[in-house]
Amino acid sequence: MCSKMKKILAASVVCYVAYKLGKKYLKENNMTAEDVFDSAKKKAEEFAKQAAGVVPTTKEGKQEGKKVYTFGAEKRIEMVHLADGVTGLYDNKKNYPIEKKVKTYSEDEGKLYVYGEAADYVITDNPFFMNVYVKDKEQTKAIAIALGKQYAAEEIAVYNYGSSQKFDAQGMAAEAEAEKVAEEQAEAKAKEAELAAREAAEKAKAAAEEAAETAEAVAEEVKDAADKAAEKVEDAVDAVKDAAEEVAEKVEEATGDK
Repeated sequence: MCSKMKKILAASVVCYVAYKLGKKYLKENNMTAEDVFDSAKKKAEEFAKQAAGVVPTTKEGKQEGKKVYTFGAEKRIEMVHLADGVTGLYDNKKNYPIEKKVKTYSEDEGKLYVYGEAADYVITDNPFFMNVYVKDKEQTKAIAIALGKQYAAEEIAVYNYGSSQKFDAQGMAAEAEAEKVAEEQAEAKAKEAELAAREAAEKAKAAAEEAAETAEAVAEEVKDAADKAAEKVEDAVDAVKDAAEEVAEKVEEATGDK
């Protein structure tokens, strides 16, 4: 079986397992995808009404530390203080920043609800799963691709806020990676072609210069040969002239003697 067919079968198995797990979860909890979204939306709206600051403080009003909150038995998910008034959502297991600007968050019945600037998140601990509701549709593709590179289909689901249509984050990430590789290959080929053209131009220039030098040398040789030939002709003419004059003198002498 070719490698391409194996990859297609593997991807099909992953999608089927994810579908079954999701269907089982919804069935056991007597919920639909719309119910999950509506529940997360209500939680997010409640959080939006909470206090704006999300970083716990001491009685003196000083920050308690960089890691301000952890979630899950393994403390995989963390809220990390990044700057004054700025908190990030962080995956400690993957060493990956999920959301850089968290507005508020809350934990309820084993789920972590996070209200962020780019998206809202509903995270379960065991098994780990994260529903992501992107607020700006123009950012959905970029966020889905970024998350799809980090998480498998059985770990995340990405939606637009207000819609129950799930995005194929892993497929989008794979497509983006393929496009990136294709662009890199095209760029590499373009550079190779440019380098080859430059080398060819340099060779042509060198050949032209060499040909010009050769032509100049040949011209010099021809000129020298022509000059020498001209000198020989001139010498021959002078010799003929001298001989003619000598003959004329002899004829004159002979004629005068008579």
